[in-house]
Amino acid sequence: MNSAKTVKPAAGGTSVLEKAIAFRGRNGAERPIAPEAGMHCILNPSDVVQMLQEAGESDPFLLAAAMLHDMLQFGAVTETDIASVFGSEVGCIVAEVTDNPRLSRGTRKALRLTIAPSMSRRAKLLKLAQLVASVRNLATPTPPSPWDEKQRSDFFAWVEKFAAATGVQNPTLQAIMLAELERARLELTASGR
Repeated sequence: MNSAKTVKPAAGGTSVLEKAIAFRGRNGAERPIAPEAGMHCILNPSDVVQMLQEAGESDPFLLAAAMLHDMLQFGAVTETDIASVFGSEVGCIVAEVTDNPRLSRGTRKALRLTIAPSMSRRAKLLKLAQLVASVRNLATPTPPSPWDEKQRSDFFAWVEKFAAATGVQNPTLQAIMLAELERARLELTASGR
C-alpha cells in the first residue's frame, strides 16, 4: 500500500503524518482481509485520513492517529511504541479508538456505543471518520466486504447510533456521514444485494 499518494501531508519538511506513514510501513502495515475483523476489514488507513481532511480537519496528531488507527488491534505495535515515536497524544488517541479483538463484533459494537459519549473529541472524530469511510467503501458497486444486505443495513443503522452517541463534533463530517449513508442505502436498494 502506498498511503502517501492518497493523503495530503503538510508542505515543507517531514510532517507528523509522513512519519506515521513511514512508521506504518516499517511496522507491519499490511494485514490480510478478514471478514470477522468487522468494519476494519474494509478500510485503508489513508481512507480515514482523507475523510478527516475532507471534513476540514488538519490537526497533525489526529491525522497521524488516523494513519495508525488499527495498528494496536491488528499489529504487533503497542501504545508505548506509538507514544515513543509520536508522543502520548497520538498514542492515547489510537488506544482510545482501538477495540479489543478478543471480543465478539457484537460486544465490541455495544461497548463502543456505551463509551462513545466519554471519548475525547479527537477520538470521536477519528472513530466517526473510520465509520464513514467504511460506509463509503460499502456503497461501491463491488464492496470489498462479504457482508450481505442485512449486515450492511445493520451496520449503517449502527453508524447512525454511534454518531448520535458522540454528538456533532464536526458539522462537515456530520454532513458527509449523512450523505454517504443515504448513498449507501440507495446503492443497497438499487443493487438488490
